[in-house]
Amino acid sequence: MNKLILNVIVLLSTLLIWQGAFAEEQKIVEKVEIIGNEVVPKSTILYYISEKPGKIFSEKLIAKDIKTLFKLGYFENISVDVKEGKKGVILRYFVKEKPIITDVVFKGNKSLSSKKLKEELGLINEEEEETKLQEPLSYKYLDTLKKKIQEIYERKGYPGTQVYYTIERISPTRAIATFVIDEGKKANVCNIEIKGNKEVSSGDIKDVLATKEKSILHLRFSAPLSAENLKQDVENIKKLYYREGFLDVEVGDPEVVEEKGCYKVIYTIKSEGKRYKFGKILFKGNNLFSSKELLRLSKGIRPGKTFNQELVDKLVKKIIRKYGELGYIFANVDPEIKIHPETHTADVTFHIYEGKRAYVRWINITGNVATRDRTIRRELDLYETGIFNTVRLERSVRRLFNTGYFENVDVKPKIVEGNKVDVNVDVKERLTGMFSVGAGYSSVSKLVAMVSLSKGNLFGTGDSGAISFQGGSRVFYFDLTYNHRWWLDKPQTLSLGLYNRRNEYFTYTSHRIGLSTMVTRRIWEDWKIGLGYLIERDKITDISDDAPDIVKDEEGTTTIGMVTGFISRDLRDNRFLPHKGDYFSITTQIAGNFVGGDEDFYKVIGEYAYYFNLNDLPIDIELPFVASAHTKIGYADAFGSTSKLPIDYRFYVGGDTTVRGFSWGEAGPQDENGDPEGANRELIFNFELGYDVTRMLRLITFVDVGGGWWNEFKIGDMRKSAGIGLRVMTPMGPIRLDLGWKLDRRSGESSSEWHFGMGSYF
Repeated sequence: MNKLILNVIVLLSTLLIWQGAFAEEQKIVEKVEIIGNEVVPKSTILYYISEKPGKIFSEKLIAKDIKTLFKLGYFENISVDVKEGKKGVILRYFVKEKPIITDVVFKGNKSLSSKKLKEELGLINEEEEETKLQEPLSYKYLDTLKKKIQEIYERKGYPGTQVYYTIERISPTRAIATFVIDEGKKANVCNIEIKGNKEVSSGDIKDVLATKEKSILHLRFSAPLSAENLKQDVENIKKLYYREGFLDVEVGDPEVVEEKGCYKVIYTIKSEGKRYKFGKILFKGNNLFSSKELLRLSKGIRPGKTFNQELVDKLVKKIIRKYGELGYIFANVDPEIKIHPETHTADVTFHIYEGKRAYVRWINITGNVATRDRTIRRELDLYETGIFNTVRLERSVRRLFNTGYFENVDVKPKIVEGNKVDVNVDVKERLTGMFSVGAGYSSVSKLVAMVSLSKGNLFGTGDSGAISFQGGSRVFYFDLTYNHRWWLDKPQTLSLGLYNRRNEYFTYTSHRIGLSTMVTRRIWEDWKIGLGYLIERDKITDISDDAPDIVKDEEGTTTIGMVTGFISRDLRDNRFLPHKGDYFSITTQIAGNFVGGDEDFYKVIGEYAYYFNLNDLPIDIELPFVASAHTKIGYADAFGSTSKLPIDYRFYVGGDTTVRGFSWGEAGPQDENGDPEGANRELIFNFELGYDVTRMLRLITFVDVGGGWWNEFKIGDMRKSAGIGLRVMTPMGPIRLDLGWKLDRRSGESSSEWHFGMGSYF
């Protein structure tokens, strides 16, 4: 018993001694110091260090912290020094930072510019601004760029491109990565052969291939051979056959044969199979729309018609869009195709998940300094607690652009919770006020001095006003205008105008003083109607002896009372500098005694313009051009007690907004002295091809065809011109400068004309 007690005492003593020794070894961290950092903030490093002042010192935690800091990728070397302090230990972390890569440059690149390579690598953003690199030196990152560069060249037809990089330190903390590129020899396709096809023509197959032949006719002087394109070609051929109803088609791997420094590609259709027809067409899961309503979205999908996979895919998109128009933006459609080889039919079942209707939670507007929030919100086709859909979103962006007050509009939806969406609207305002002084010259008005003051978006309300003066020996213009947007808090604009204009033409002088008013209202989505009234005193004097009778008959003072009405639809992405979309309008003007005037006449003018971005074409060539076509037709006549259309209200074809290359009225009827006498019929076509040098400057080439006549349309007598020009966006709107040449110059005519103007484009 005594022995047992003695053993217990010895064991307890030993434990107490060990505990005391362990307590003496435990040390407290008094301070943590960071030494050697220049770029990475001290606070960032301390955040990732678990050893903090007041904690128990642990070598295991220090080792763990070093690993954590290395994983950040900012440091080349990290070491820790431990020294005794007054109250514990002081930890000193010595770090050596990796240099930051601030730029990437290229050497040896001949076929692709450095700018193009940076765009492909994502180093230049959509605004064509270079990304400011602040990338820590990482061989993994550089190897990724190297691989991407090789892939870019392979897509362009350079399969043997070699790339390596070097790193040049421009300071202890900064470096430039240089990629040296050996492009190698370009692999071009000279010939493409299609084998085994009977039901689908070789031409149709070649049209869908990503790989193309060289062709002078198609302006394709280079036809790169790419492994990626060859792989895609097999899928494209299958899709073509599926579109034609051949669901059992088998396509072999492309064969590449070298021929005289060029390559021939052979595509073999192993088996075309039989053509399939649509069998049963079913819709499941649709509650909002009936199956008949959904089937009506595609006329080509019917039982017994040739199966077409492309039509199936298009119907899926149309169904999703139809649901989206009601706010069901989460709707999804999954087509299930069941093939019956024995009957060569294919049943299609569209499985529809309708989801929940999306609602707008908040609309957040940023970037507006001068413009009031309310001015922006009223142009949106979306509102808080209202239904959200993509069609309304697109329309909202278009409306904001078309106010003319914003240089850039970025509207992004963000799903926040369940079926709620926040709409973030970020705008970049442009200057909307301008004071200008200048001078101009034309063959009609001679030397003219010009002064104007205009202000758009007055006080951030969206209203606009302008006052302008032009004066010269043969012209005097004074114009005062004001546009009140959202008059009476409705989507309508009240426009008021006051003008005093005197023009000395070749054979007479016209002096017009008038007052005009117009109310324009948005009636449905992108449609507008307008109704206006004009009262004007028109005085024709100083008629020369050799003036034609049609001018002499106009001598004296008349009062014009006129009612104007129009309807229009504008789907252009930007009415000041369009890239895509179309515009349509019909305007009718009626003047007569019943509206307070002395003259009875009417005018009807129809216009249509279409804009297309060539980069949207389904081809693998970059075409940064905007093509446009514009047509205008006018019809006018006198009635009642008026025998002739008043001279100031005729159509004068020729000039900066009709047929360029001709002076004012030169492309229409002329008197015996060669002076314009106007017309009551006009037909004009304008074709343009534009290239945007910057977001504010566009260069154009154009071809114009048009003419004016009396009481008939002489299509074969239309005048023709071509030329070049530029468009510049300014706070007052777009400025046009064109130089046109006559393509059918007649005796006594000048070969060309300069044109200058301000306002909307065709």
